[in-house]
Amino acid sequence: MLYNMESIGEDIRHFRSVKGWLQEQLAREIGVSWNTVQRWESGKTKPSQLAMQKLKIWLSETRDKG
Repeated sequence: MLYNMESIGEDIRHFRSVKGWLQEQLAREIGVSWNTVQRWESGKTKPSQLAMQKLKIWLSETRDKG
């Protein structure tokens, strides 16, 4: 599935806010700076393949926890 940078950022922001997480919390969880999460969410940059894998793991883990 292909995403543009803006839609990836919107999805990250949506799932993070649904879980009630701050950018700093998500950044710490996946091993990036909060500035990086902010740039993803604003559509300025997109996550690397490694970051996307970590985001998928985070989503599945947080989904399992409820």
